[in-house]
This record gives sequence, structure tokens and C-alpha cells, in this order.
Amino acid sequence: MANTFYIVRHGQTNWNILGKTQGHGNSDLTAKGEEQAKELAEAMVNYPIDLIYSSDLGRAVQTAQIVGEKIGVEVEKTEGLREMGFGVWEGLLIEEIKKDHSTTYDTWRNEPHLVSIPGGETLHIIKDRVDNFIEELNKKYDNKHILLVSHSVTVRVMLLSFLNSGMENIYRIKQDNTALNVVEFKNYGPVVQKMNDTSHIKNNVKLNNSALE
Repeated sequence: MANTFYIVRHGQTNWNILGKTQGHGNSDLTAKGEEQAKELAEAMVNYPIDLIYSSDLGRAVQTAQIVGEKIGVEVEKTEGLREMGFGVWEGLLIEEIKKDHSTTYDTWRNEPHLVSIPGGETLHIIKDRVDNFIEELNKKYDNKHILLVSHSVTVRVMLLSFLNSGMENIYRIKQDNTALNVVEFKNYGPVVQKMNDTSHIKNNVKLNNSALE
């Protein structure tokens, strides 16, 4: 088991700009998001990618396909890389969540590992999902370079899991749009080699109006 994973978040979306919570909901990439994905694709040319797996949500698929077309690798869609489901919060602005779901939001901000959003998923559900998915890939492949296109919370959960860190630390990791993380599996476990690398993005403007950050 010696696979190397290149884990990225999707490009900027319309709801990212508006500050709306996406979860399993979806909004298309903005022109800037498509530009970010193209810049990511240019960077991925420098890596020996064998396989691409993407969340089956549209914004991740859009990003993955731009990269796949550039490097000549087919994209396989999977629910295993989906964003955390935010239930009744999906489509809401942060101010709306604070107003109408203040108690739950307070837990999300202060004890995220304990939050239970009505109709949504928990961080532990996401951890189990991504742990199982990575385990499946490591059983199926050896010495492969695998690109995974996912989402902000899901990527951070994955990285925390690799580091054997608790889900209460979700805010201690930043993930910008199309940020690149590189993790190599050794015989003694995963080694994080790169995290939240956005050096490929020109004119990088970061948004801080999300309920998830």
C-alpha cells in the first residue's frame, strides 16, 4: 500500500460568493471558479496522475472534468467524496442560520464534533465515509497517483483523520477553492506532504463569508 493522493476542493461557486451553505445542494462554478480549475489543471500536468475520483455533486464534477480533460484521465464520480449534508441549513446565508438556528450554530462554531443539524449529517458520519473510501482505494490499488476532487468540510475531515486528530479541530485546517493537498501512504501510515497549496492560482482572492469556515 503506497498510493499517493492529491486531494483538492472544487473551484469557486455562485453560492460561495453569496455566502450560502451548499452541502448536498449545488451551484455552478463561477467564471473565477472555472479559471481556478484551469489553473489547477495546469499544475496537475506536473504530477503523474493515474486516476481521478470526484464527488458526484456538480461543482466538484465540473472541476474534476476540467482537470481530467487537460491531463487525459477519465473522471469517476462517487458519493464517497460528497460534502457533508447540512440539512435545513442548505441554501441559507450565515446570518439566516445565526438568526433561525442560533443554538445549533453555536454548537457548530464551538463544538463542531457534537453538532446535529436537522436533516443533515455529522462530522463523524463524514469521517466514516471517507475512511472507508480511502481504505477501499488502498485495497484496490498500489503505487498509484490518485486525484480526489471533493469539498471544504470533507477534505478537512479527511486530513484530520490522516493526522489522527479529533473532529473538534475542523477549524484548525483551511481549505481554499482548488487548494491542493498531497498525502502519501507509507507502510506505517499516511504522510501529509502538502496542505492547502494555492500557489497555482493567479490573482487569488479568498472569501470569508461562509458558514463553514
